Amino acid sequence: MCGRQQAVVRAVANRLEIPLAATDWRHTLETVEPDIVALATPASLREEVVRLAAARGCHVFCEKPLAATATEAERIYRLAQHAGIKHAYASTHRYDPSVAWLRELVQGGAIGVVREVEYTLRYRAEDLAPWTWWDSLAAGGGYLNNWFTHVLGMLATISGGDVQRVTGLARTGRLQAPVVPNIHDFRVLFNGEKNPTPDEAAHLEWRACDADSAFSAILTTSMAGREVPVTVVVSPVAAAPWPPNGWRLFGDEGTLRADGFTTFDVCRLRSKSADREPLPVPQRLIEVLPNVGDDGINKWAALACDFVADVRGEPHCPYLTFRDGWRYQEAVGAIRAGCGWHELPA
Repeated sequence: MCGRQQAVVRAVANRLEIPLAATDWRHTLETVEPDIVALATPASLREEVVRLAAARGCHVFCEKPLAATATEAERIYRLAQHAGIKHAYASTHRYDPSVAWLRELVQGGAIGVVREVEYTLRYRAEDLAPWTWWDSLAAGGGYLNNWFTHVLGMLATISGGDVQRVTGLARTGRLQAPVVPNIHDFRVLFNGEKNPTPDEAAHLEWRACDADSAFSAILTTSMAGREVPVTVVVSPVAAAPWPPNGWRLFGDEGTLRADGFTTFDVCRLRSKSADREPLPVPQRLIEVLPNVGDDGINKWAALACDFVADVRGEPHCPYLTFRDGWRYQEAVGAIRAGCGWHELPA
């Protein structure tokens, strides 16, 4: 395990019972010669790692986004392809059992032919949330890079197809944020544990923010040989009562509604009826997911299982690769540019 600060990486390695903890990843790569490199740096720091790992024949398991820009993401994809290594792209919320259930319902004709899809996420913005790389476009930050990529991964599972073209508009929220020292676990940012009080923030350094905090997108995805329109809206309007967070799939014979953030409560609304029919996730889909930690860790483990099985030449489910990571960055770039329809590379 490698990290920036020796004390921090040593403490985490001790907790996880990892025998080797270092700050020099190049030296570690040369001496350990791993089969797989799991890459969880900010996006702007990944290309060199992939280049050196691929040159040594290491397979690469990479966080999302793949890179800070589409151009860099394509280079990373081409590096991996040229080296002939396996590569996995960790848009992991697609492994949620409720997402698998939506796919089964769609493919089983639960609402007939799907004609349109909507996704909405409205969240509460915290003005005093600490500054991180998430607030910097150059580092790979923003909701497009770090949440839209999850949306596209879930859509790939539900539709069974590829995004074809996209247009949209990105918006920046706060322009600066306080710098809180000694944050080593990104999860504390989501529970507000490290948010300073107004009095504390007044005495902290403030850093500029230029990453998107909201966006609206229209895209099309292939589904059963057809092109289906998809609308995605993400914005910091937490008080909005409708539409609820989650998915809505509109078909000839009804609507599938999946309310939630990363795990969804699914119901069906039939045409000509206001009644909602609950469609709970089957236990068999819940039991397929590894049970090694919390919800997020279990989804990472599901991808890791598929990836390791592929590396070993064993049967496995399909998983997203750097090709998907590159195409998703193409979509992100098109929405940020706001210049009309953009056809994604095949």
